[in-house]
Amino acid sequence: MAVDSISDKIAASQRRRTYKLAARSRTGYQAVQPHAVVSLILGILSVICFLTVYAVFIPIAGVAFGLVARREILRMPKERLGLGLAKAGVLFSLVFGLSGTGWVMYSFLAAAPPGYRLISFADLQPESGSRSPISQQAEAMEGKKVFLYGHMVAGERAFGITNFVLVADLPHCNFCRGQLKPTQMVEVHLKNGLKLDYSTKRIGVGGVFSAQPDVLNQQFGGMIYRIEADVVR
Repeated sequence: MAVDSISDKIAASQRRRTYKLAARSRTGYQAVQPHAVVSLILGILSVICFLTVYAVFIPIAGVAFGLVARREILRMPKERLGLGLAKAGVLFSLVFGLSGTGWVMYSFLAAAPPGYRLISFADLQPESGSRSPISQQAEAMEGKKVFLYGHMVAGERAFGITNFVLVADLPHCNFCRGQLKPTQMVEVHLKNGLKLDYSTKRIGVGGVFSAQPDVLNQQFGGMIYRIEADVVR
Protein backbone atom coordinates (compact mmCIF):
# COMPACT_ATOMS: atom_id res chain seq x y z
CA MET A 1 0.00 0.00 0.00
CA ALA A 2 2.81 2.37 0.82
CA VAL A 3 4.52 1.59 -2.46
CA ASP A 4 1.31 2.17 -4.38
CA SER A 5 0.79 5.45 -2.58
CA ILE A 6 4.29 6.64 -3.46
CA SER A 7 3.83 5.61 -7.07
CA ASP A 8 0.52 7.45 -7.29
CA LYS A 9 2.11 10.60 -5.90
CA ILE A 10 4.97 10.40 -8.40
CA ALA A 11 2.55 9.86 -11.28
CA ALA A 12 0.37 12.76 -10.14
CA SER A 13 3.42 15.00 -9.87
CA GLN A 14 4.53 14.06 -13.37
CA ARG A 15 1.02 14.77 -14.75
CA ARG A 16 0.96 18.20 -13.09
CA ARG A 17 4.37 18.97 -14.54
CA THR A 18 3.23 17.83 -17.97
CA TYR A 19 0.14 20.04 -17.77
CA LYS A 20 2.24 23.05 -16.78
CA LEU A 21 4.64 22.52 -19.67
CA ALA A 22 1.74 22.14 -22.07
CA ALA A 23 0.15 25.32 -20.78
CA ARG A 24 3.40 27.18 -21.16
CA SER A 25 3.82 25.90 -24.70
CA ARG A 26 0.34 27.14 -25.58
CA THR A 27 0.59 30.56 -24.02
CA GLY A 28 4.34 31.24 -24.05
CA TYR A 29 4.58 32.38 -27.73
CA GLN A 30 4.65 36.18 -28.19
CA ALA A 31 4.72 37.96 -31.55
CA VAL A 32 6.15 41.40 -32.22
CA GLN A 33 3.38 43.89 -32.99
CA PRO A 34 3.88 44.94 -36.66
CA HIS A 35 2.62 48.47 -36.02
CA ALA A 36 5.46 48.98 -33.54
CA VAL A 37 8.07 48.09 -36.16
CA VAL A 38 6.45 50.41 -38.71
CA SER A 39 6.34 53.20 -36.13
CA LEU A 40 10.05 52.84 -35.42
CA ILE A 41 10.93 52.89 -39.14
CA LEU A 42 8.79 55.98 -39.73
CA GLY A 43 10.31 57.62 -36.66
CA ILE A 44 13.80 57.17 -38.08
CA LEU A 45 12.69 58.39 -41.51
CA SER A 46 11.26 61.51 -39.87
CA VAL A 47 14.76 62.97 -40.01
CA ILE A 48 13.84 63.92 -43.58
CA CYS A 49 11.79 66.75 -42.05
CA PHE A 50 15.06 68.65 -41.67
CA LEU A 51 15.12 68.89 -45.49
CA THR A 52 11.54 69.75 -46.39
CA VAL A 53 8.23 70.51 -44.69
CA TYR A 54 6.48 68.26 -47.22
CA ALA A 55 7.77 65.25 -45.25
CA VAL A 56 5.66 66.17 -42.22
CA PHE A 57 3.26 63.31 -42.98
CA ILE A 58 6.03 60.83 -42.05
CA PRO A 59 6.20 61.69 -38.32
CA ILE A 60 2.42 62.01 -38.18
CA ALA A 61 2.10 58.45 -39.47
CA GLY A 62 4.86 57.33 -37.09
CA VAL A 63 2.97 58.64 -34.08
CA ALA A 64 -0.29 57.09 -35.29
CA PHE A 65 1.26 53.65 -35.81
CA GLY A 66 2.99 53.87 -32.44
CA LEU A 67 -0.24 54.64 -30.59
CA VAL A 68 -2.05 51.81 -32.34
CA ALA A 69 0.77 49.42 -31.47
CA ARG A 70 0.71 50.50 -27.82
CA ARG A 71 -3.03 49.93 -27.61
CA GLU A 72 -2.79 46.45 -29.11
CA ILE A 73 0.15 45.44 -26.91
CA LEU A 74 -1.58 46.59 -23.72
CA ARG A 75 -4.74 44.79 -24.79
CA MET A 76 -2.87 41.49 -25.22
CA PRO A 77 0.34 41.82 -23.16
CA LYS A 78 0.96 38.05 -23.03
CA GLU A 79 0.72 37.67 -26.81
CA ARG A 80 2.31 40.85 -28.15
CA LEU A 81 5.79 42.31 -27.90
CA GLY A 82 7.24 45.62 -29.05
CA LEU A 83 6.09 48.22 -26.54
CA GLY A 84 9.61 49.62 -26.44
CA LEU A 85 9.70 49.82 -30.24
CA ALA A 86 6.39 51.66 -30.28
CA LYS A 87 7.57 54.17 -27.66
CA ALA A 88 10.82 54.74 -29.56
CA GLY A 89 8.90 55.25 -32.82
CA VAL A 90 6.61 57.83 -31.24
CA LEU A 91 9.56 59.58 -29.60
CA PHE A 92 11.63 59.74 -32.80
CA SER A 93 8.62 60.91 -34.80
CA LEU A 94 7.86 63.73 -32.38
CA VAL A 95 11.47 64.86 -31.94
CA PHE A 96 12.51 64.70 -35.60
CA GLY A 97 9.13 65.89 -36.88
CA LEU A 98 8.81 68.95 -34.66
CA SER A 99 12.47 69.97 -34.67
CA GLY A 100 12.92 69.31 -38.39
CA THR A 101 9.82 71.21 -39.45
CA GLY A 102 10.71 74.05 -37.09
CA TRP A 103 14.21 74.23 -38.51
CA VAL A 104 12.99 74.41 -42.11
CA MET A 105 10.46 77.12 -41.29
CA TYR A 106 13.04 79.09 -39.33
CA SER A 107 15.54 78.83 -42.20
CA PHE A 108 12.91 80.07 -44.64
CA LEU A 109 11.84 83.00 -42.49
CA ALA A 110 15.38 83.94 -41.52
CA ALA A 111 16.50 83.89 -45.16
CA ALA A 112 14.94 87.32 -45.76
CA PRO A 113 15.16 90.45 -43.60
CA PRO A 114 12.02 91.49 -41.69
CA GLY A 115 9.56 93.27 -43.95
CA TYR A 116 10.86 91.64 -47.14
CA ARG A 117 9.19 88.80 -48.97
CA LEU A 118 11.50 85.98 -50.00
CA ILE A 119 11.12 85.10 -53.68
CA SER A 120 12.95 82.93 -56.17
CA PHE A 121 13.60 83.08 -59.89
CA ALA A 122 11.03 80.32 -60.30
CA ASP A 123 8.39 82.76 -59.04
CA LEU A 124 9.26 85.12 -61.88
CA GLN A 125 8.69 82.66 -64.73
CA PRO A 126 5.38 82.99 -66.61
CA GLU A 127 2.88 80.18 -66.26
CA SER A 128 2.66 77.60 -69.00
CA GLY A 129 0.19 78.67 -71.67
CA SER A 130 0.00 82.24 -70.37
CA ARG A 131 0.07 85.08 -72.90
CA SER A 132 1.62 87.44 -70.38
CA PRO A 133 5.44 87.66 -70.51
CA ILE A 134 5.56 87.77 -66.68
CA SER A 135 4.11 85.56 -63.98
CA GLN A 136 1.06 86.35 -61.89
CA GLN A 137 3.27 86.37 -58.80
CA ALA A 138 5.48 89.00 -60.38
CA GLU A 139 2.44 91.16 -61.07
CA ALA A 140 1.31 90.80 -57.46
CA MET A 141 4.76 91.86 -56.18
CA GLU A 142 4.82 95.14 -58.10
CA GLY A 143 6.00 97.95 -55.83
CA LYS A 144 6.57 95.64 -52.85
CA LYS A 145 9.75 94.82 -50.97
CA VAL A 146 11.22 91.47 -51.97
CA PHE A 147 14.40 89.56 -51.25
CA LEU A 148 16.05 87.49 -53.96
CA TYR A 149 19.13 85.26 -54.00
CA GLY A 150 21.30 84.86 -57.08
CA HIS A 151 24.67 85.48 -58.71
CA MET A 152 26.14 88.65 -60.15
CA VAL A 153 26.85 88.70 -63.87
CA ALA A 154 30.32 90.06 -64.63
CA GLY A 155 30.26 93.53 -66.15
CA GLU A 156 32.76 96.20 -67.12
CA ARG A 157 33.59 97.07 -63.52
CA ALA A 158 34.91 94.79 -60.81
CA PHE A 159 34.88 97.22 -57.86
CA GLY A 160 32.43 99.80 -56.57
CA ILE A 161 29.53 98.33 -58.53
CA THR A 162 26.15 100.02 -58.10
CA ASN A 163 24.24 98.43 -61.00
CA PHE A 164 24.41 94.82 -62.11
CA VAL A 165 22.40 91.89 -63.40
CA LEU A 166 21.36 89.08 -61.05
CA VAL A 167 20.76 85.55 -62.35
CA ALA A 168 19.83 82.28 -60.64
CA ASP A 169 22.98 80.42 -61.71
CA LEU A 170 26.29 81.86 -62.81
CA PRO A 171 26.69 81.56 -66.62
CA HIS A 172 29.72 79.56 -67.69
CA CYS A 173 30.41 81.84 -70.64
CA ASN A 174 29.09 84.89 -72.50
CA PHE A 175 27.31 82.61 -74.96
CA CYS A 176 25.46 80.92 -72.10
CA ARG A 177 24.37 84.32 -70.84
CA GLY A 178 22.85 85.07 -74.24
CA GLN A 179 20.67 81.97 -73.92
CA LEU A 180 18.95 83.26 -70.79
CA LYS A 181 15.34 84.36 -71.07
CA PRO A 182 14.43 87.94 -70.11
CA THR A 183 12.52 86.58 -67.10
CA GLN A 184 15.66 84.77 -65.89
CA MET A 185 17.51 88.03 -65.25
CA VAL A 186 16.88 90.85 -62.79
CA GLU A 187 18.36 94.32 -63.06
CA VAL A 188 19.61 95.50 -59.66
CA HIS A 189 20.19 99.14 -58.72
CA LEU A 190 21.84 99.70 -55.35
CA LYS A 191 20.55 102.62 -53.28
CA ASN A 192 21.64 104.57 -50.23
CA GLY A 193 25.28 104.56 -51.23
CA LEU A 194 25.60 100.78 -51.37
CA LYS A 195 28.41 99.41 -53.50
CA LEU A 196 29.64 95.93 -54.24
CA ASP A 197 32.76 94.30 -55.60
CA TYR A 198 32.25 91.56 -58.15
CA SER A 199 32.07 88.07 -56.70
CA THR A 200 31.10 84.65 -57.95
CA LYS A 201 29.53 83.85 -54.59
CA ARG A 202 25.77 83.69 -54.12
CA ILE A 203 24.35 86.91 -52.73
CA GLY A 204 20.94 88.19 -51.67
CA VAL A 205 19.46 91.56 -52.57
CA GLY A 206 16.36 93.17 -51.12
CA GLY A 207 14.38 96.17 -52.26
CA VAL A 208 11.35 97.44 -54.15
CA PHE A 209 10.40 95.16 -57.04
CA SER A 210 9.04 96.32 -60.37
CA ALA A 211 8.16 94.63 -63.67
CA GLN A 212 8.25 96.31 -67.07
CA PRO A 213 7.04 93.82 -69.70
CA ASP A 214 6.73 96.62 -72.30
CA VAL A 215 10.52 96.76 -72.71
CA LEU A 216 10.29 93.64 -74.87
CA ASN A 217 8.54 95.73 -77.54
CA GLN A 218 11.35 98.26 -77.63
CA GLN A 219 13.99 98.17 -80.36
CA PHE A 220 16.90 97.21 -78.10
CA GLY A 221 14.85 95.38 -75.52
CA GLY A 222 15.87 95.52 -71.87
CA MET A 223 15.33 93.94 -68.49
CA ILE A 224 11.79 93.08 -67.49
CA TYR A 225 12.43 92.82 -63.78
CA ARG A 226 14.12 95.37 -61.59
CA ILE A 227 14.96 95.72 -57.90
CA GLU A 228 15.84 99.01 -56.24
CA ALA A 229 17.98 97.35 -53.57
CA ASP A 230 18.67 98.82 -50.15
CA VAL A 231 19.74 95.55 -48.54
CA VAL A 232 22.54 93.20 -49.61
CA ARG A 233 23.66 89.98 -47.96
